[in-house]
Amino acid sequence: MKLDAKLVMPWIVAVVVLAVVVAQTAEALRQSGVWRSASRVPAVRTVDPYDHIERALARVQPAIPPGGLRNPLAFGFVPITVVGHPEVSHPRIPPPPPQPVLTSIVWDNDPRATVRWNSHDYSVRRNSLFADFRVLSISRDEVVLESGKETLRLKLPRKGE
Repeated sequence: MKLDAKLVMPWIVAVVVLAVVVAQTAEALRQSGVWRSASRVPAVRTVDPYDHIERALARVQPAIPPGGLRNPLAFGFVPITVVGHPEVSHPRIPPPPPQPVLTSIVWDNDPRATVRWNSHDYSVRRNSLFADFRVLSISRDEVVLESGKETLRLKLPRKGE
C-alpha cells in the first residue's frame, strides 16, 4: 500500500496540534500550582477579620453594682438626680413667613403688577390668583392682596430703597 501525502498530512497536523495543546496545558497547570504537591506549597496564615471582636467578648467584664441598674419592666416613678445647673429651654419662635414683594406696576386702562414670591415673578391683574394670594386691587403705588383672612398691602419701593 502506497501512502499518499494527501491522506497522511491531515493526521500528522492533528497529532502535532494535539501535542502542542497538551504541552501548553501541562505547563499552565504546573505554573498555577495545581500539580504541585502539598508539601511544596508554603503555609499561608489567614487573618480572621472578627478575631478582635472575639477577644473583646472573651474578656471578663467588671461587675455592675446592683444600685446602678433599674428594672426596665418595673412600673412607677424613678427618681432623677440633676447634676449641675439644668438648662432652661426657651420656646423657639418661628420666623415670620416671607412676604411677597411688589416689583412693578403698569398703570393703564387695565392695570397690571409684577410680584416676586418664592423666587418667582408673577404678573397679576385685579381678581387674579397666584400661589396662595388673591389680588384685590391695584392702584398707582400699591397692590392689595388677600391670603386666607389676612390682607396684605404691598407698596411700590421708591428709588434708592
